[in-house]
Amino acid sequence: MTNQLNSNIMDVLTKKTGKTANKIRPRLSELRRKHSGLTMNAAAQMYAQSHGTSIMGKLGQEDRQSLATVQAITQVSVSNVSKVDKRTLINNSPVHNLSFGDRNTVSQNVVIIDDNLAALVKQIDKSGALTDDEKNDYKSDIDTIASQIGKSKPNRSIIKAAWEGVKVLADIEGFVQLVARIVPLIDAFLPK
Repeated sequence: MTNQLNSNIMDVLTKKTGKTANKIRPRLSELRRKHSGLTMNAAAQMYAQSHGTSIMGKLGQEDRQSLATVQAITQVSVSNVSKVDKRTLINNSPVHNLSFGDRNTVSQNVVIIDDNLAALVKQIDKSGALTDDEKNDYKSDIDTIASQIGKSKPNRSIIKAAWEGVKVLADIEGFVQLVARIVPLIDAFLPK
């Protein structure tokens, strides 16, 4: 990870914000402490945004990726946050709890799958066609899928087994569209 701030970026920040480098550097360090995985240059972009400007054109690929990761995670609606075993529990959603655990990089596919799995869990909770035991079994399989796709090296056979249990929901009224949206997304995580 890049720990040094590009000197050109500091020059642009001082000009655009009217603040001295001595006043900017501590704020950048605070942003990096608050958002783990953020490069110093990406922190400078967040600082610039908070002052109504941008230095996006000065960022390299690694900086853009770290910024995208932080933005993807912070876009999740956070209503209740607590710390448990190094994981941040977000939105009281078991799906998001697992998949947004300790990871520093989050692909857009994972975020989309998480959102759709969370919607599936909500539909399961509302369903009158399922018993409590069935609801718990389906939600357990969904938790397993979310946990695996959140890993840097997911176990595809575990995902496949859990998905086989979940995809039968497509036969129950109210689940067809949700399951159909997940099928193409989860395909990348299934064994070929």
